[in-house]
Amino acid sequence: MSVLRPLLSRRGRLAFVASALLLIAALVAAPSISGAAPARVKQFTASLSAGAGSSLTVTVTNCGGPTLPSECTAPSTIGLGAVQIAVPTGFQPASNVQASSGGTTWTNAGYNPATKSVEVISPGGSNKLNPGQTLVVTFNVPTTSFATCEGTNEFTTKAWGANAIAGSDPFEIKSSQPTLACSGATVTGPNGQTETVAGNFEGSVIVTFGGDLSCSLDPDFGAQWSQFNLPTQVNITPGPGFVGHGPKITTSRFPTEGNDSSLYLICYAVPKADHPIPFKTRAGVDATTGTVSGVESWVGILPNCYDPIAGTTRPEPCVSEQFLDVTPNPDQIVISVRMPPGDPHKR
Repeated sequence: MSVLRPLLSRRGRLAFVASALLLIAALVAAPSISGAAPARVKQFTASLSAGAGSSLTVTVTNCGGPTLPSECTAPSTIGLGAVQIAVPTGFQPASNVQASSGGTTWTNAGYNPATKSVEVISPGGSNKLNPGQTLVVTFNVPTTSFATCEGTNEFTTKAWGANAIAGSDPFEIKSSQPTLACSGATVTGPNGQTETVAGNFEGSVIVTFGGDLSCSLDPDFGAQWSQFNLPTQVNITPGPGFVGHGPKITTSRFPTEGNDSSLYLICYAVPKADHPIPFKTRAGVDATTGTVSGVESWVGILPNCYDPIAGTTRPEPCVSEQFLDVTPNPDQIVISVRMPPGDPHKR
């Protein structure tokens, strides 16, 4: 999900540019330290996906490569040698742990009952996870975990440059932590943004932040959308044990400096493979075809669920609630989206 942001004033923009130029000038004028070695960059991202049955996959990427992941601020300068994935209480113990990168198997992989974690260590030498490379870690959790699934379950992932768990050269995770959400769960993303998933479903869903969703092709709002949008995109996909029974409601909260929640429009996408019929957009037309994270999808700006002219309720997906909450500080925009029965969507 992404939302339309009101146009910034010319004065605000000029002030920002001036501040940036002053900062650059200050850096140029700062004295250099002769012979000082540049600081090493150690960054990675991690994401969670569901496999068959009770299988989970955590994908770890060492920041770098021709296309730097959007969450990373710079390419890593060293290889990554060890990964530890904490398994939440309700999903212990993990079993059948396997790890590989680019066709190379990391044979030192397993579940550590002492730390309640999945732990994998590289074969060493040139077989470390170099910048730009991806490590795929798969493991099983008990099938009974999803029958009693509750709240937010974070698979906290850590990484080190050394070939040892909790070794030297700790890496910084730049993505949100891999998370399974059950009904009523709240997942925290970047910049204070949260996503709460509720509705009549069993099992779990996977909530992640970030992506390439765009509503630039919307016939009414595309030109504005291509220049101004926030907050971070939210992705909700089926997790292990997911069984849908009715409409889902997912609520986004994010800080705002404005005072008019109606300025925000909701960009939404659903894979065409899951839904052969396009949903209706805010303009009352069929959603257009677009590619979101490599998946052909229906993409468009959502209408409100309630149609005041007809006095009727529109079908999902639609915006069921949207308001400004002045209780917290800073103020927050709150937007709820009703999704169709059966399965979550990528937004």
